Amino acid sequence: MDDNRLRNGIIISVAAVVAIGMVALFWILRASNERTIHASTKFAGALVRNDPGAAPDGGADYVKGVRAYFGGVSSARVIDSHNHSVNTGDEADTRSYYVGDLLLATRRGPAVIELEFDNQSLANASQKISSIHELAPDKVRRHKLSASDRHALEAAYAQRGGKPGELLAATSVAPVNAPVAAAPVKVKLRVDKHLTCIQDAHGDVTKMQRCG
Repeated sequence: MDDNRLRNGIIISVAAVVAIGMVALFWILRASNERTIHASTKFAGALVRNDPGAAPDGGADYVKGVRAYFGGVSSARVIDSHNHSVNTGDEADTRSYYVGDLLLATRRGPAVIELEFDNQSLANASQKISSIHELAPDKVRRHKLSASDRHALEAAYAQRGGKPGELLAATSVAPVNAPVAAAPVKVKLRVDKHLTCIQDAHGDVTKMQRCG
């Protein structure tokens, strides 16, 4: 009887721990998703207003880069946010982080970009953007776009060359036509032997006559 009571107590305790863990994970995921949506919306506003200073941490250069590639951005809205897992084959390197997807209306047609928030762990997730890249149409989750939006996206993507654009502003590349500093010119002076001879005579007339 005592053994059964102990066994039941252990089972109840384990179940309680599992339940608490699941509730904690739910709240972590929910909070991470809310932060992702908030930061993605903030970036969308900065992008439309062309205001890099209004972007979340890590996003200023991407505001410049996205607009440099796509041209003007007339609208941007969050269409998706979800947990993304990366498995490199080594369990020690496996990690999860949230991403937010924006549908853009740009001068070069519609586009979808994905904001990554790969900041250490879900429990310590922040609203700092770690990376942004363009998504190919087939990488956008199908239920997140209407049929007409997807058709327009596919057509614009093909017209742009059918490959993701480079969205990070180049901040350290020297201008192509930047002036190149001239190398110092070495001038070889011709030695005047007659003048040198007179100078070496130091006023001695006899020596100066020998100089010719």
